[in-house]
Amino acid sequence: MKIHFVFFLSFLFLFSKSFGQSEKQFLKAANEAYEAAQYYEAIAYFEQALKFDKSNEDALYKIAMSHYELKNYAMASKYFPKISDKEMLFPLLAFYAANNEKLQGNYKLAIELFEKFNNSYPIDGFYKKKAQQEIASCYWALDQKLDENQEIIHFESPLNTGYSDFGASYLNPTTLQASTLQADKEDPKAPFLARINFFLKDEENISLLKELKLPISADDTLDYADGYYLAEKKEFYYSKCYMEHELGEKICDLYVRKLEDLEKSIWGEEKSLNINTENFTETQAQLSVDENNKTILYFVSNRSGGKGKLDIWRAEESSFGVFEKLENLPEGINSIDNESTPYFEQSTQELYFSSEWYYGFGGYDIFVAKENTNGFSEALNLGLPINSSANDQYYYPSPDNIALFSSNREGAMQLKGSACCFDIYEHKIQKNIPSEDSLLVVENHLDSPKKATETNLELVNLQNSLPVVVYFHNDEPLPKSMATKTNLSYQAAYESYLGFKNTYVESFENEEAIATWFAEVEASYSDLNKFLELVEAILDEKKLSLIIEGYCSPLALNDYNINLAKRRIVSLENYILQWKDGALKSAFNSGKLVFKDLAFGEEKAADSVSDSYEETKYSIYDPMAAKERRVAIIAVE
Repeated sequence: MKIHFVFFLSFLFLFSKSFGQSEKQFLKAANEAYEAAQYYEAIAYFEQALKFDKSNEDALYKIAMSHYELKNYAMASKYFPKISDKEMLFPLLAFYAANNEKLQGNYKLAIELFEKFNNSYPIDGFYKKKAQQEIASCYWALDQKLDENQEIIHFESPLNTGYSDFGASYLNPTTLQASTLQADKEDPKAPFLARINFFLKDEENISLLKELKLPISADDTLDYADGYYLAEKKEFYYSKCYMEHELGEKICDLYVRKLEDLEKSIWGEEKSLNINTENFTETQAQLSVDENNKTILYFVSNRSGGKGKLDIWRAEESSFGVFEKLENLPEGINSIDNESTPYFEQSTQELYFSSEWYYGFGGYDIFVAKENTNGFSEALNLGLPINSSANDQYYYPSPDNIALFSSNREGAMQLKGSACCFDIYEHKIQKNIPSEDSLLVVENHLDSPKKATETNLELVNLQNSLPVVVYFHNDEPLPKSMATKTNLSYQAAYESYLGFKNTYVESFENEEAIATWFAEVEASYSDLNKFLELVEAILDEKKLSLIIEGYCSPLALNDYNINLAKRRIVSLENYILQWKDGALKSAFNSGKLVFKDLAFGEEKAADSVSDSYEETKYSIYDPMAAKERRVAIIAVE
């Protein structure tokens, strides 16, 4: 990558010096490169354009996003703050800036930025749900501790090259395969291509096996990656990827060849798997042979019929290269976000995979779930240091109680300070890796597999019900008070609020808008009670912490508002403890139910909400202002 970028900068210098490019020409070239996902080129052109106008926010935004896409998060952090808060121009600015900080382990700043995004982004959908999930994930990450007993080994050359190296696995106890995204040494202008290499490992060294090669013609410009060898059948599976220009993305298909003889590199004919689809990706194949001698394929695809973006699928082999009984893995494995790199360990019935959705430290984290007759247990985060604030994938258990995995964590060879490139790591497996404090743990001591499955479903339902939000009338409870606590329950605040409906109609002068708003207030109260039913069911088997945030509209001084937010949180907690004649109080008293509070003043309120004492129509009775007066259960640990 360095060669490619240095060459381009040299070309750009000569190009600009020779032709005296104008700002308009640089911007045109920059935007074309950006749209084509040629981010290095886009950065260089935009930086030239900024010499004409340092305040060009579109250029600053696209430079930040280019660094973000290149996984150069530290550089992206330098550009995101230079862009002003113009939600109409850059509606996802705070979202990407927040995620960029999470990927560097700056969880508190990430929480602030995700909160800011949530308060300003008007559209309910994936990004709103993702931001809420990431807020909870960051709180979770702040509570986790490094397991110093886990040993992680970072391989040197030749397994890691300084470019992107990933997807390593064993063919046999001494032979590995791995993918590398590498430059053409003879033509630095050529695009990077992924290739599969083979290595010999002994007790001291790893060496490249030049005589063992996947048959590829010298002029082939497709990517070949994500190899996996099914030793029981001497079959080697891999992905071939190409750029689909109309879709603007890479598409991968799965292929298989017989590999009859490792030492002599004797390969059979290439066969495309029958599950490949047009305009969708099928990639990252991994296979196992079950107790009935059936070959089961696990793979990743964004094909229709899934639960999110990239999902994990499996199918059963009926003949060489032909698979049937296609199955999309259930919720709890697949999510509305991306899942990747599955590995099913037949001996333990454990599925290892990576996900961008479940509570984790960075982008992709590695999880494990155990399959039994009732489905999969809840996904368990493998914890630090196996996972990191970066992206961690391709966790493949191997001989001698070790596992290989890939990560773009800090320390990538040659490209220090940049997270652009994956390296291959080794983990010496210790049993009971994850902490029991993990958010997504389902303990093995549950009464029965059936009970475990029921608890798993309840946990999924609990997570899916978040956030739970309730609303308050202006300055409630305990108006004109600086107290931080109250004996009042939210029940009283809720009933009082409903009594103000006619006042809202008269003051705001829009009966339809107020009717819609009060319907939301009533629905939120109903959602709270449904949520507490789930909490009650899970507390039989789990200890739970509820992370609760309190908010205010900007009408009042900030110190006053913070105390008001604290009172609102306490009133909700009073309601929870009084709910169903104190059904949850014993769990609270014993420490099985814990509240974690965060109170905010006007700093979290949307800028568009009025803070005028003279125009209470807008500062009190407008549904936009009313929406700010809330308490939200945003996460469950």
